[in-house]
Formats: sequence, structure tokens, C-alpha cells
Amino acid sequence: MNILGAIILVALFLLAVFTLANWSVLTAPTTLSFVAFNVEGPLGVILLGVTLVLVALFVLYALTLRTNMLMKSRRHNQELQALRKLADSAETSRFNELHTQIEREFAQMRGVVGEVDVRMDRVEQSMKQSLDEAANSLAALVGEMDDKIDRALARGGD
Repeated sequence: MNILGAIILVALFLLAVFTLANWSVLTAPTTLSFVAFNVEGPLGVILLGVTLVLVALFVLYALTLRTNMLMKSRRHNQELQALRKLADSAETSRFNELHTQIEREFAQMRGVVGEVDVRMDRVEQSMKQSLDEAANSLAALVGEMDDKIDRALARGGD
């Protein structure tokens, strides 16, 4: 309970004590004028009744304000929950899109790496073939040179 509520309760308690202490004076009959007519009655009880009606109206008004505030708060809370769910689903969607994009990129990279592997295999085969051809050519040249040297030595020894 806040300070204002405590002050109101103390004021109502003091009003009750004052009413009990002065009950005989409050119930004393007197002539009351209502502009168009006069009535004999207890002025204190009437004023006390009016005060109690005003207090009841104030309490009803405060309860109405509190109820409206709680309903608005609940509505705002529900809207916030809905917005959180929407944000979470959007975030999940973005993560899924990012995951899909990354998978696509990796698939493309795997394809490129596969193509590079195939090209490297072809280049390797081509180089082996070129090396084999060069070795064979070199062997043939060495063989020819050997034959020429053998012939030149055979002619020179005759």
C-alpha cells in the first residue's frame, strides 16, 4: 500500500472516531432547508451519509481506474508477446536463409574444387605424358648419339 492509501485510511479512521465521539450531536434534529421546502432531521447524519457516499464513489472510481490499467497492461503484454514471437520467427527465418545460403555457397565451392581436381588430374596426366615423351626422345637421342659415336669409333679404328 502506498503513502496516499495509508493517509486515506487514517483519515477514515479519524472520521469514524469523531463520529462515535459526537454521535449524540450528529443525531440531534434540526430544521433543514431545501430552498423549496423545509424538513426536520439530523444534519450530522445526513452530512455523514453524503461523505460516505462520496467515499464509496471515490473507491469505485479508483477500482475502475485500476481495472482499466490492469486490462491495458495485459493487452500490452499480449501485444509484446505477439511481437516477440514475430521477431523470433523472423530471426529463425533469417537463420534458415543464412544456413541455406551457406550450404549453397559450400556446394558451389565443392563443385569448383571438384573441377580444379579434374583439371589438375588432366594437367598431371599431360605432364606425365610430356615427361614420358621427353624421356623417350632423350633416350632416342642418346641412342642415336651412342650409335654415331660407335660408328665414328668403328671408322676411326679401321
